[in-house]
Amino acid sequence: MNKIKIYINFLLIISLGQFWSCSDEFLNEEPTTALPSDEVFQSITTAEAALVGAYDGLSSYSFDGLYWPIMSDLMGEDVMLVPGADNWGWFVPAYQLELLPNYQWAESPWWTAYKVIYDANQLVAYAKDIPDATEEQKNEIEGQGKALRAYVMLKLAQLYAPAYSADPDALCILNVTKPVEANSDDIPRATTREVYAQIEADLLSAVSLLNNNEDDDRTEDRYDEGFFDKRSANALLARTYLDMHEWEKARDHAKAAHEGVGLMNLAEWVNNGFALRTSETLFTIAYTLSDNNTYLTIPSFYYPVAGYSSIRLNDEFVDLFSAADARKEYVILQDDEIDTERYFTLKFVHNQQVGNAERIAIRTTEMYLIEAECEAELGNSAAAQDALWAVQERVFSRSSKTSATGQELINEILLERRKELFGEGFRLNDIKRRSLPLVREGDHWADADFSYGDDDYYRLTFPIPQSEIDANPMVNEEHQNEGY
Repeated sequence: MNKIKIYINFLLIISLGQFWSCSDEFLNEEPTTALPSDEVFQSITTAEAALVGAYDGLSSYSFDGLYWPIMSDLMGEDVMLVPGADNWGWFVPAYQLELLPNYQWAESPWWTAYKVIYDANQLVAYAKDIPDATEEQKNEIEGQGKALRAYVMLKLAQLYAPAYSADPDALCILNVTKPVEANSDDIPRATTREVYAQIEADLLSAVSLLNNNEDDDRTEDRYDEGFFDKRSANALLARTYLDMHEWEKARDHAKAAHEGVGLMNLAEWVNNGFALRTSETLFTIAYTLSDNNTYLTIPSFYYPVAGYSSIRLNDEFVDLFSAADARKEYVILQDDEIDTERYFTLKFVHNQQVGNAERIAIRTTEMYLIEAECEAELGNSAAAQDALWAVQERVFSRSSKTSATGQELINEILLERRKELFGEGFRLNDIKRRSLPLVREGDHWADADFSYGDDDYYRLTFPIPQSEIDANPMVNEEHQNEGY
């Protein structure tokens, strides 16, 4: 099973700074970094070390540490790259919507994600066999593995397949849910419906296995150590059901996720609220100074100094913020020295050294916005208005609660998602799951103007990596995504 060998060795390759190459010699190498399950799961101490290792893969710059959130916004209309040499060549094909199957921007997230899935599968499979673990510890390892696997599979499905709401029977990703060996059978692309069913099952199980961190003091850094708990698993279910347009289920799990956890106040929002964990953080991809992730980080690309500093905000997006919106006053600024014509953001700042910052991946504000969207779709206008107002009130983006109903209310909620969540990796999937048009205007230097059903809409879905097609007999050119 050649592709599994690639999964196992891929992080070594990218760590050496090499680009992808597929050779017979490489494909026939034996795995050298696979988790030795016969040893690792003989004690709770080594099993927990394996869990930490799996999460470490999630933080890789080639997946959720940088590539996924950056490209998911660059492929929309609200953020953009600085033109010319000042973008250093990073993410240009993604911003231009010109990805190809052999580009590193499509290859790297795929393989890094499947390495995490490989590790998560072992956590799920062997957790119950740890001889010195208590039942609670076994449940924790299994629940963490299932939540981690679901988190990664959901992101892969959102990137590499059409939206569930558009075509649940379209080909999606590889549904790999068991530990695999080099000689295991190859795996075809599953349908989106099958993949989402697996994600749903994993997360429902994780909710039953995991606990909330009720004993932790959420005013201290220790409350969240970068692992999933019951709340964050519920948050992932809310995201999953939102993609599926299962409005009641998405609402209920969003409310379960934010129950007992407030929104960060305005002071937290504007004073390094995205460099450090806050009172509303539900899940963070944790970094410390010792990780030394410096330039390959979100603040390196967004912050105006000390890093690549190559991402800007579209001027028409900036204009969407009212003068009364504190996010505009404190977060969106213009720097004449760096780029005289475009806007940048101070939303993502460095913490103590260049590039060091939390990657806050799930927060309660998103859950309130999911709740609002679902209530509006269900016709519960008052409840939707209340949930939306909770978000708007703390940044003074309105002087009073909205009175909008129906599609007007839904549009206001979707606009609030754009203003609140920009830079956090949501825009591409929001466009796809709602079958929205992509229209770039203002100071964008790469144009886009197409609607759902147009020939160019395929550009919003990543191609299946060419290396997967080359290595996997069950995935060939006829299984490639439309347009590639």
